[in-house]
Amino acid sequence: MSGMVVCIDLGGTKALCGLAKQGRIAQVKRYPVPASGTKQAVTDYVIELVKKTITDECVGIAIGIPGVVNSDTGEVFEVTNIPAWRDVQLSEILSRRFNVPVLVHNDVNCFTYGEYRYGEHGRVNSPCKNILGVCLGTGLGAGVVIEEQLYTGRYGLAGEFGSAPYLDKTIEDYCSGQFFKQRGTDGELEYLSAKAGNTASLKLFEQLGTHLGIAFAHMQLAYDPDVIVMGGSVTQSYDLFGESMLSTFTQYEQCKQLNIRISQLPYAPLLGAFALFEQKYCVATSLFEHA
Repeated sequence: MSGMVVCIDLGGTKALCGLAKQGRIAQVKRYPVPASGTKQAVTDYVIELVKKTITDECVGIAIGIPGVVNSDTGEVFEVTNIPAWRDVQLSEILSRRFNVPVLVHNDVNCFTYGEYRYGEHGRVNSPCKNILGVCLGTGLGAGVVIEEQLYTGRYGLAGEFGSAPYLDKTIEDYCSGQFFKQRGTDGELEYLSAKAGNTASLKLFEQLGTHLGIAFAHMQLAYDPDVIVMGGSVTQSYDLFGESMLSTFTQYEQCKQLNIRISQLPYAPLLGAFALFEQKYCVATSLFEHA
């Protein structure tokens, strides 16, 4: 593929934008997201992100969305943390505006495929063919690679474990930043407090780990992957919840042999978006040769 691809990882609070070519990401910039904006305001914001990033060498746009999308048509159905942004024909809007092909995909699917294509998992002993990517941030989402193929399910809902019922709420309410929000506090503040030795804060992270251990056991039994790769802002506090997570997880006999790793791949969602774009459009070689 000649030329570069604009890659965007849109989150509930921030967006990362960069340029990708041949599996490399450059010129990455971070922008705040107007999550409380109107549908049109958020759409205009995404257009502006592309305008700030795109160059004459760019042959396409790939964007990961933190919500339910139709990756075939590029339609955004809903985004939990950007409530007004629903039923948006994003691929059509961007392709018409910038006259290049556009890939729209779920952000955690992009993260997972990026880990599969460019992470270390396939370079240790034998390649991993089955990977589960789990992003822990404002919410919880997962992506699934089965036999080297990204699996999204009939309606793109494969891996949406965060929405599964758990206790009195959902898994996401106990296994992400929502765990702290539900208790009237903030994960970052509790992290600093726990690092300072606050017993109550340390207990919160221990409880978070216990809930995650149970959630990962369900994921393991559902997909039986070679490895679970964790990403997202919550993983920065892994040293506070990792022990309780693993001790809970390994109580289940079927889960004792599974590897759980923290992502070490910078910009995995951007790389995954690029790889999925390349996979979707590589057949149209003349498109890139004459762009």
